[in-house]
Amino acid sequence: MVTVLDIYSQSEAYKLSCPNCNKAYIRQIGRRFSTRYNEHTTAFQNNNQAYSFAKHLNEEGHSFGPMKEIMQVLHRHKKGPHHNTIEGFHIHAESITNNHLNDDHTIFPIAIFDILLKTHHP
Repeated sequence: MVTVLDIYSQSEAYKLSCPNCNKAYIRQIGRRFSTRYNEHTTAFQNNNQAYSFAKHLNEEGHSFGPMKEIMQVLHRHKKGPHHNTIEGFHIHAESITNNHLNDDHTIFPIAIFDILLKTHHP
């Protein structure tokens, strides 16, 4: 059985979705979602350009939604190379539809991701 503490002790890939246009920001964390959500909230309130999600919301005049509506767990995995690959896959999935808010330096063309996406999304 997985406890709440076990869940937060693992690294998790998460997705923030803009409540107005549904553009997505993908990242991974190894701490509480509420902590990371609060960081994004503060960045939004302070118009912090270093946070891609907050930058998008402020530049487009979009709203910041409640955590349960805009933040979701994509995958749980131990921190390390496998988790980096999982994060990269989710970023790639959003980027091929030009739906991402991640920095361009986090996006790489990876053929195996394209094959996997075509297999799962005909």
